[in-house]
Amino acid sequence: MDERDHSPEFSDVDDESTVAALREEIERLKGEVLVRDNLLAVAAHELRNPMHAMLLQVTAALALARKQGVPEELIRRLDRVRHIVETYIKRATLLLDALRIDARGWQVERTKADLASMVEEICRSFEPEAQFASCELITHLPPKLEGRWDRLATEQIVANLLSNAIKYGAGSRVEVRLSQRIPDVATIEVSDRGPGIAPHDLERIFERFQRAVDPGQRRSGFGIGLWLVRSLVEAHGGSIEVDSKPGQGSTFTVHLPSEVAASSS
Repeated sequence: MDERDHSPEFSDVDDESTVAALREEIERLKGEVLVRDNLLAVAAHELRNPMHAMLLQVTAALALARKQGVPEELIRRLDRVRHIVETYIKRATLLLDALRIDARGWQVERTKADLASMVEEICRSFEPEAQFASCELITHLPPKLEGRWDRLATEQIVANLLSNAIKYGAGSRVEVRLSQRIPDVATIEVSDRGPGIAPHDLERIFERFQRAVDPGQRRSGFGIGLWLVRSLVEAHGGSIEVDSKPGQGSTFTVHLPSEVAASSS
């Protein structure tokens, strides 16, 4: 057959039809993802809210039990229930935050804050969890470190890194350091002495739904904590890195610019 019989018009029409079909399919899939995310957000919100009331009741019962000198075994069981409810609320909140970022990105709202007192407060809130995991929680904080950061985002960054360190470093020492090595940039380090992370997993762990867990290990969680941390850090114009070797624990280092450093970069 003569090659001149092949009309380019037919090829162009086929290409245009294919592109149009692909665009239509993409839009359909986007709609399905949006519906899914909305359903997840509603579910997480509705399942989380009643737990706040339960946490208040359990906390009050625990305080009353300690005050009235009930048997220590009952106090331990109430404390265990409190810990379970708190963990549930944290996971639901984490899911909501992840959906919020995925939908429209994190809108950084900076306010003047003392990062040292913020980190100290977060670490104090994790003391019961650290004790339950037999972790020695040690902090190295300056008396004050002022700047402008998004408070909620910064709390999520520290809380997620600390939660991971306690989970994977259970039974060992966990350390939190805060410093300012570079002007207008805060450096947050969270270290554990857990199983560590294999070299080929160091980048993968920052992706959504990924965890650096060996096939034979079982760990709870969605696998979005470190993805959320990196998203929040990058929204601040910062960076995160990890230093880890199998069997030697892990150190996550966050460089978090204040408003001055972020606007001048």
